[in-house]
Amino acid sequence: MYDSLAQDDFEKAYLRSTWRKMIARVTGRSNELLPFDEVRSALPYRGQRDIGLRTVPLDLIVGSVGRYRDFDRAFLPTQRQTTDRWVNISKARYKDVPLPPVELYKIGEVYFVKDGNHRVSVARDRDQVDIDAYVTEIDIPFRLTADMDIDTVLHEKEYGRLVQQTRLDELRPEVDLHLSNPAEYERLLGHIDAHHYYLGTERQADVGYEDAVLSWYDSVYRPLVETIEAEGLLQQFPKMTTADLYLRVSEYQWLVREAAQDTLLDEEARAGATARMAEIYRQRVVRRVIRTLRHETWIDTMIRDKEYAAFLERTRLRDLRPEAEILASLPGKYEKILEHIHVHQYYLGLDQQRDVSYEEAVASWYDNVYLPTIQPIRQQGLLAQFPGRTETDAYIWIIEHREALGEEVGE
Repeated sequence: MYDSLAQDDFEKAYLRSTWRKMIARVTGRSNELLPFDEVRSALPYRGQRDIGLRTVPLDLIVGSVGRYRDFDRAFLPTQRQTTDRWVNISKARYKDVPLPPVELYKIGEVYFVKDGNHRVSVARDRDQVDIDAYVTEIDIPFRLTADMDIDTVLHEKEYGRLVQQTRLDELRPEVDLHLSNPAEYERLLGHIDAHHYYLGTERQADVGYEDAVLSWYDSVYRPLVETIEAEGLLQQFPKMTTADLYLRVSEYQWLVREAAQDTLLDEEARAGATARMAEIYRQRVVRRVIRTLRHETWIDTMIRDKEYAAFLERTRLRDLRPEAEILASLPGKYEKILEHIHVHQYYLGLDQQRDVSYEEAVASWYDNVYLPTIQPIRQQGLLAQFPGRTETDAYIWIIEHREALGEEVGE
């Protein structure tokens, strides 16, 4: 009797696996067990340890060491070569014969069968919820969940490299820098490397990589992400991750800043940045993001605020000249002013035949270049003819066009 019952169970299980295979082909969804060796070799790990006998939920067992082709993702049999083994285990269950615990590897939140594939299959077929197992845990620096297929696991491989290099999972445990395209993790690392370089330049000292990573995350990534969240971009683009949007917005900001170096028109700067982004990114969803950003005024405001804070920190103008108001209405212009100060420092040193400190150069530039340039503008009330512009905007325009202006007045 038990023979026929067990054999009948196998035939039903095999038929269900056939139907599941057909459905998987139609839907395009993966129905395969994950191969342990491929997953294990793809992921960075920190070691492994035996964690003893555990009761493991069967739906978290998603792969196998050597039998991943013999069963589908639900552990239904996909071949008949080992029918006898499956039937014998099923008979033992009918007879209430105790079976030894299976042996599993645990990676992340999921498990792979080292020994006991048929026991797991029969248990799943009988709608058993969990199973006793001796477990060896392999430690990895990110989550691996039961809904992942092999492509997702390979994606996690690239994410794992990012996390392993930056150690952000340890430094900031709440971090989630997942990108939709695994090839773009190198771009994210490039952002960190660029921040590392500029941090060292700003401090005029060697900065450790860990310090640079923390500084990038705390002072660059998180503030921009908070703005992205506040502006509702995650709701507008639900298929993109937070890190996806960080990359697009930050790169768009940079391109706006670069384009603004050569124009005093907001729209020209945004149009230039939009065109450049369209050359870089071909994906339709990214182009939708770009079109949205082009009409978002908070982009310019955020760039200006960040640049202004960096300008004040670099020049210490608040301390040197408390009354000074250097306010540009366009992004990218504070970099121009810093260039003017550096040039002034150079010529001041030549004129006085000595080394001129940066602070001295800043004060001299303000007193002898900036103020003399804007005082006629104040006296004649010229800004009234240019609503929305500032004295600093006018200063930049005059400095950049003084050669042409000189020719016009015959100088």
